[in-house]
Amino acid sequence: MFRRFYDVKFGVRREELEFPAGMGVEEARVVMAGTHADVRAEGLGIVEDGVWLGVAWLDWWLVGNTDTVDVELAVVPEYRRRGVATKLLEVAVGRAKDAGRRIVSGTNMAGDPETGESPGTAFARARGFVLKHAELHQVVELPVENLAAQPVDGYEIVQWREHTPDEWMPQFVELLSGMSEDVPTGDRTDEPVRWTPELVRDAEARRVAQGRFTYTTAAVHTASGELAAYTQMGGTPETPERLNQYDTYVRRTHRGKRLGIAVKLPNLAALQAGVARPAVLHTWNAPENTPMIAVNNKIGFRPVAQRTAWEREL
Repeated sequence: MFRRFYDVKFGVRREELEFPAGMGVEEARVVMAGTHADVRAEGLGIVEDGVWLGVAWLDWWLVGNTDTVDVELAVVPEYRRRGVATKLLEVAVGRAKDAGRRIVSGTNMAGDPETGESPGTAFARARGFVLKHAELHQVVELPVENLAAQPVDGYEIVQWREHTPDEWMPQFVELLSGMSEDVPTGDRTDEPVRWTPELVRDAEARRVAQGRFTYTTAAVHTASGELAAYTQMGGTPETPERLNQYDTYVRRTHRGKRLGIAVKLPNLAALQAGVARPAVLHTWNAPENTPMIAVNNKIGFRPVAQRTAWEREL
């Protein structure tokens, strides 16, 4: 049953996007079936005579946006305009109200790169959702040439894989919390997450259970020993052609020194050396985050879509 649910969910992304992104089936199964510190996932489906017409994936946040439930809707193309998405949304809204949540949010993945518009945005507006934020979806095909390091005087590079070294954990949670506070979120209802070592270890354990791999590169200020910046990229052998750029963050007191590209280049070099090719690396950034988009452009990323975040108050 879960596999049929997933095939509808990801099949719609594959149909709508030139470069579909998202979890593989086993990654998604771990999220849906497991118990996690930060989120509880739930699925809904409409099935008619054994045929799956559409599904909804619900994320109930347990840390941060605890007043919000995120809903992703997916309807098989030949069953659209029959009220399937509307019914799924009605059920999701009802469950959100019953749980005492005050906001239903959703993301449209397949907006035009320039305007952000798509049939999904028209659906959202018609059902009382308000546009809150936009992010530019960029991709770069691997291999990327010319990944020579660009060191910054006064900083050294450290790298790790699936588990954050204990020696860096206290400072790494500071950077993660800073990322949660500083990342542009437009008008979205967003409560920054105060990361703890326990939350990091829970997230790492989930990634390992999902079969995911993660490459982390950080910059250390040599004079003070302070962790100044980090970036993370990764993927899963289940979908080797689809890789993700996760966070990139520079501590406020160390900005303006080109640390973003200083950590991204060696991290991409390590990732590229360790994965099968060809592959596509995906990243998303708010249009107003011009410094990070400029870094991506230098590496060779190009825009392919715009995803937009929508909210409806209950």
